[in-house]
Amino acid sequence: MPNKAKTIEDLGEFGFIRSITSGCINDTKEVVQGIGDDCAVLGPFGERVLLVTADLLVENVHFILDRIPPEHIGEKSIAVNLSDIAAMGGQPRHAIVSIAIPHLFPARVLNGIYDGIKSACNNYGVNILGGDTSSSPGGLFINVTAIGEAARDKVVYRHGARVGDKIYVVGMLGESIAGLKIIKGEISADTAQWPSLIAAHTRPRPKVAEGKIIGDSGLASAMIDISDGIVADLGHICEESGVGAEIREDFLPVSEDLLALGQGYNLDVAEYALMGGEDYALLYTVAPEDADQLEKLLKKQADISPAFIGRITSDPRIRCVRPDGKERILGKRGFDHFAQ
Repeated sequence: MPNKAKTIEDLGEFGFIRSITSGCINDTKEVVQGIGDDCAVLGPFGERVLLVTADLLVENVHFILDRIPPEHIGEKSIAVNLSDIAAMGGQPRHAIVSIAIPHLFPARVLNGIYDGIKSACNNYGVNILGGDTSSSPGGLFINVTAIGEAARDKVVYRHGARVGDKIYVVGMLGESIAGLKIIKGEISADTAQWPSLIAAHTRPRPKVAEGKIIGDSGLASAMIDISDGIVADLGHICEESGVGAEIREDFLPVSEDLLALGQGYNLDVAEYALMGGEDYALLYTVAPEDADQLEKLLKKQADISPAFIGRITSDPRIRCVRPDGKERILGKRGFDHFAQ
């Protein structure tokens, strides 16, 4: 830990992760990728590798217990993990669920959460193998470890982006942060009028099928899921690949509902798309000569059209160009749990 860093706020979430990375791997024989990507990659085991990831959901950080159906909390706890596996081009197989429960917590709510967990796992063919249960002195905590698999030569990492690559997004941006602000009352909108925005936050859909199509194609040079905001997550690809990026504000994929909310409440929709977290869309880069082929594969096999949003550059910055040609100044780089 740097001498000047006295607290976690001094380090920030990603500074803390960087500070602990050294010395974590003691036996490299079956570790292809450790800290630094959406999943750890273990193996190879024949022609396959295992993908392992873990995400922690904390009451009043990732969900507001009394404003979200418990089934949706359970679904989300699984979805955010499967999104990491999708971002590596893998297929999810198993989950281990651990939960810390406050005293006198309603059994009805717990049963609802596990109904949601089981429903999400059933939808994606994922087994629940076990976990751990503990009491909590304050707040509900749900931790899921998910295990997936992929062909060893089809895993898509963060570190492969090259100058000139095109940047695409699969999914919509900015909806989750809008839904959260409505739920919290920070936007004075009726929750019943914006069900798609609420669902984007409470019931995210991991892009498992789409991620596997991208991985199996062997065409993408890098990929990540958008959990901390596109600026932060594209920043991870750029940092790992030693490149920068230029994105076009008017190319960002935003839904009609988000545009309508922005117009009705005078919101900066582009800011939501750039900085909002928990979209769980996929962002991938691809060489220009392969871009059309991958677009056609996604359209044919998943009936979706990825959004082209920009290009990888040699300039190490991430630049966002407005429709008038001026640059948007990108300050805060997405969601950080400990940002000051």
